[in-house]
Amino acid sequence: MPSVAIVTDSTADFAELHPADLNATVVPLTVNWGRDILRDGIDITTEEFYLRLRTDRDVPYTSAPPVGIFEEVYRNLLGTHDAVVSIHLASKLSGTYQVALSAARAIDPERIRVVDSTSVSVGIGWLVEHASELARAERSADDILDAVQAMMPRLRLILTLESLEYLQRGGRIGRAQAFLGGLLNVKPVLEVREGEVRPVERVRTHAAALRRVVEITRSLGPKARTCVVHGACPEEAETFCRQVAAAEGHERVPITEIGAVIGAHAGPGVLGIASLLDS
Repeated sequence: MPSVAIVTDSTADFAELHPADLNATVVPLTVNWGRDILRDGIDITTEEFYLRLRTDRDVPYTSAPPVGIFEEVYRNLLGTHDAVVSIHLASKLSGTYQVALSAARAIDPERIRVVDSTSVSVGIGWLVEHASELARAERSADDILDAVQAMMPRLRLILTLESLEYLQRGGRIGRAQAFLGGLLNVKPVLEVREGEVRPVERVRTHAAALRRVVEITRSLGPKARTCVVHGACPEEAETFCRQVAAAEGHERVPITEIGAVIGAHAGPGVLGIASLLDS
């Protein structure tokens, strides 16, 4: 058993892997929907979430896990490990990091490192994957922390949405707030970077927005990893994936679906490219 346990939350998405393959513990965020209080990935699957999102008049809201859940997870893992590295959704987008930090301070702040990933979705997943590889190699918690923090500035996510409605009503629009004016006939291209949703540009059509996502991603330069992300549009994602692979000079690029918590804010129809830039 590795001496360091890896923890993340349910906003981490994994392409071609499962957290169980990494021995990573996933703490679920909560989707509050009408009278339902649903644990992400436990009480509601991603498929169920998007189906309901398109048909339910109620607006889903998300919340961080209760501090007691983190405390229980940390207490249990420290019974079998020397330390814990806990990697979470960008603190500018969620209170999850602060809740995890409070739990760590209550349980054992000397043995628990809590990381603000400044990222979402696959970006968090890549950090967790790397941390788990280092844990299996018996690296120390401080070494893992340093390695994860060194990766974070190299993460990029360029995407386009069907609508900014979901970001707006969820209060997560950040620097993209200025895009809200006059968006009836244009499509936004956004970037998630350093924990914020940032505007890139506005274009007239969905097809043009996808082209710009590919072009902007290509302009970032050489990459260690690339992944297409989508929200409830798998067929379009497959077509888009072929375009991305051709532009990046790869035979194929992995695809993953954005989970329920991020999907509640991005909405269905999101398409984008996550990248880990070369060091």
